[in-house]
Amino acid sequence: MRAFSSALAVVLATLVALPYAAAASAPAPLPAPPPAALDPGAFLFDALRDRNYRIAWDKLMKEVQPTPDWLAQFNRNFDGMTGEMKSVTIEGKPYLLSFVCKPENCGERKFAVVFDADGVHAYGALGGHSDSPAFYGAPPQELQDALAKSF
Repeated sequence: MRAFSSALAVVLATLVALPYAAAASAPAPLPAPPPAALDPGAFLFDALRDRNYRIAWDKLMKEVQPTPDWLAQFNRNFDGMTGEMKSVTIEGKPYLLSFVCKPENCGERKFAVVFDADGVHAYGALGGHSDSPAFYGAPPQELQDALAKSF
């Protein structure tokens, strides 16, 4: 009986340790795919599916008060007139620039946005061709200049 108990203890110990050993020898998980914003041809609404970009966008939108109706509508479902995410380099740093605009009046009502390369920070400007933009997210002057050029 003692031999049976010893054998049972060895089997149980092996069964308990097996998942840990398998986990230790399992291959490393594949790296996460790049954010949608980095895919060629991606639009702003594509980028906002990525967690980092969405968090940065939501934080930025809290500053836009009062929020124009067309921008509030875009924030509800990300359905609207948006631009492709364009790679730009400003002061030697990579950024992604895009916009969303008022349907039927894209030239006069636009919200431009620039994200840092990893999508953690966003800066924006609200304006149009005929007025000076209002800036959000406290962009430094070089980012203000880039945002203003997008109008």
